[in-house]
Amino acid sequence: MTDFIYRGSIENLKYWKEDALVFTGKKSFEKIRPIVEEYLNFPFYYNDFSTNPKLEEIEKGVETISINPKTIIAIGGGSVIDFAKVYKYKTKLNVPLIAIPTTCGTGSEATQFAVYYKEGKKQSLDSPEVLPNVAIVDSQFVENNPTYLKACTALDAYCQAIESYFACKSTEKSRQYAMEAIKLCRDNLVKYVNSNEKTYSLNMSKASNLSGKAINISRTTAAHAMSYSITTKYGIPHGHAVALNIAKVMEYNKNVDEKSINDKRGVAFVRERMDEIYSTIGILNANDYFQDLFYKVGIEYKEYPSEYIDPERLKNNPRKIGGMNELH
Repeated sequence: MTDFIYRGSIENLKYWKEDALVFTGKKSFEKIRPIVEEYLNFPFYYNDFSTNPKLEEIEKGVETISINPKTIIAIGGGSVIDFAKVYKYKTKLNVPLIAIPTTCGTGSEATQFAVYYKEGKKQSLDSPEVLPNVAIVDSQFVENNPTYLKACTALDAYCQAIESYFACKSTEKSRQYAMEAIKLCRDNLVKYVNSNEKTYSLNMSKASNLSGKAINISRTTAAHAMSYSITTKYGIPHGHAVALNIAKVMEYNKNVDEKSINDKRGVAFVRERMDEIYSTIGILNANDYFQDLFYKVGIEYKEYPSEYIDPERLKNNPRKIGGMNELH
């Protein structure tokens, strides 16, 4: 995989300008379209799908898009990149996938999995075949996003990095990526959300990409497991939903013992990882920290019940969770 991560990195799109099938967001793409079109020759655009794409929308795209592209390009947030990944997988097109994020949070440009929904329930695709061949992470595209979008996506990057660090499937490499992302989020997240300063946008773009690389190895855990039904039932954006759960999961995992350990590396290993997260962020209590963080970025901190919990994500949590009541 090739990464271009700097302000102005869109210039690298010129290497894949011919016969491109381009998936985009709807309104979000219009403001950057003139920049993108400097580097493309007569692309075929497609955006007939919703945020949190549905299976029937993907199937419609497979049926109705008739071009034979040399390249698939996804320009947008996580949902756009996810749609492109699933489309490529279902059509079995053996062409490069170029991912160009316009939010800094999901890290989808660095992962081999995608999320879509079938009859209101989250479905996961996990395959090396959908790992983008190229990531063009141009921070100018995230500088002027709406404040709430900035907050939700940035919090997603933060949560992914934290979860990756304590995940049962974590490795030394994934923890290295995750820790770099945690530090960048710690120092830049609030400033990024509350200003359009170029430095903070670039740093959070880097954090998002690193968190994607981290979870591509380790996967996510309980905070993500509980978030999907909140998004589906209450319409809470993914990053916001995950962040509502992360503090209680952190506090829960911090108190792991021999009876509840889920990580084969043992209690001492998990406690050490949790201590490293807390000391790096500089906190004693995750609930207090995230309530304050929500206040600083101007979004609501409120509990929503999770009616469906992804069992695969729960298996990756270092402390066993028998039910939602255990987290309270």
